[in-house]
Parts: sequence; structure tokens; C-alpha cells
Amino acid sequence: MQISTSSAGNERAAQPRPAAWPLRWRVARQIAAQELRDALFGWSFYLTMALGPLLSALFIYNSLNFVAASGLLILARPFFVPMLIVTTLAALYLAAWATLAIARPRDQGALRVLFFAPVDAYGVIGGHLLAGIAIYTMIMLGGVALLALFAWLTNLPFPPLLLVGALLSPLFAATAAAIGLVISASAASSRSAMFFFGATLLVVLAIPIGYTALLSVPPTSRYYDALLFLRGLVRTLRDLLNWISPYALLSASLDAALRASWADLLARLAAGLAGGIAWAALAIWALRRRGVLP
Repeated sequence: MQISTSSAGNERAAQPRPAAWPLRWRVARQIAAQELRDALFGWSFYLTMALGPLLSALFIYNSLNFVAASGLLILARPFFVPMLIVTTLAALYLAAWATLAIARPRDQGALRVLFFAPVDAYGVIGGHLLAGIAIYTMIMLGGVALLALFAWLTNLPFPPLLLVGALLSPLFAATAAAIGLVISASAASSRSAMFFFGATLLVVLAIPIGYTALLSVPPTSRYYDALLFLRGLVRTLRDLLNWISPYALLSASLDAALRASWADLLARLAAGLAGGIAWAALAIWALRRRGVLP
């Protein structure tokens, strides 16, 4: 008895295939667990967790000394800057971690071995984003607990609205991680990935610093009129960066939460969510286009 190839092909086609998205979710959870385990065994995680509260303690100490020396006994928003320090350092660590998350395994050949399993770019990027959110949450839990301890020791008020901003900050941290994954998936090597990350960070820092420097030029200077166009250009770039950079969105969201400006906070959250989705989609596209080979 002979079976035609067409009927055999139809039988194979009729067999149910495993659903793609549940499999991707399972892969993402496995990758996230492994990345979280690796981060917990690394020294950079604990350095970041300790550095944020340390710098915050120094800021609080200097603020208290200033209040004691001036005799005003007034300290506005004493924990805004410390919370901003903790969240910014955690998001910066997350972006640097994500920058090496794909480029380094690709250099070592581990990424190629990983794709022998039923793994695709969606599962890999999703797993790293889940791991990044978990890592950021752990750093924030330690940082917020220490800030609360500082508030109790110094008898300074710790506003509950600031906790609202801290609870929403993982969204912007995920956006920072997605940007790092785009760089990591696109770079030719881990060294070039870190180079592009450093260059991007310098540009992000140079724009507001440059705008502040241009504003400091006095109107009586003979270069004042010549710098009008440059000042307007840098101001436009700064305004655009305020809605693109996850660090600018993070700072603005903490400020909006502390002021109870819910409309501004929702606008920042919407911008962060849209940016995170766009950067994650770009990271998936970059990984599929660049591939897994060094």
C-alpha cells in the first residue's frame, strides 16, 4: 500500500502546532530567571544598590548642615533629590547591563547555542526586559527602604506621593533597558556596544549642559546675537529630549507625582510607554536582522 506524498504533507500540515506566544512567554521567563540569577552573583548589582543610598546620605547630610548654618530651619522637598539619585543610578545600571546582554553572549557563541532551542527574538528581548524590571525593582526596594530609614533617623518628612513616583518608575527603567538592548542587538561586538552606549550618554548629558552654558552668555557680549540660532537649536533638542530620554521622563514623573500633577504624570507615563514599546520593537528587529553570529 502506497501513501502519496501529497496526502502525507496534508497530514503533517493538519497536525496542531504549539502556540507561538505561550512558548515565547515560557522562554522569556526562563531567560529572565537566568539573567536575574547572573545579576545577583555579580558585584555591579550590589555596587549600584549601595552607591545610590550612599550619595543620598551625603546629600541629606549637606542639606542638614546648610539648614543648621543658615538658621532658616526650612528644607523643601528633602527626599526628592535622594530618590532621583537612587532611581537614576538604577536605570543607568540597567541600561549598561542591557547594552552587554546580547552583544557579549554573541561574542562568546552562547547566543548561537541558545537559538538551537525553540527561541526567537521575541522571547530573547522579552526575557531581558522582564529580567531588567526585576533587577530594577530589587534595587529600588533596597533604596527606598534605606531612604525611609534616613527619614526616621533625621526626622525629615518622607512624602507618600514620592512613593507613587517610585512605584511608576519601572516603566521608564524598562525603556532605558530597551534602548540598551537596541544598541546590544545592533553592535558588532561588546566593545563597540559599550562605545555607542558611552557616546549616547555623552550626547544626552551634553545637550542640557550646553543649553545652560549658552544661557549664561550675557546679553552685553558681542557673541550674544551670533549664538541666538545655536541657542534655539539646542533648546529644541533639549525639549525633544525631555520626551524621549527615559532619565528625563523619570525625573519629570517624580516631580509631577510630588506636586500631585496627575495630568503631567499621565502624559509622562504615556510617553514612556510609547517609547518603551517602540524601542523594544526596534530591538527585536535589530536582533533578527543582525543575527546571532559574531
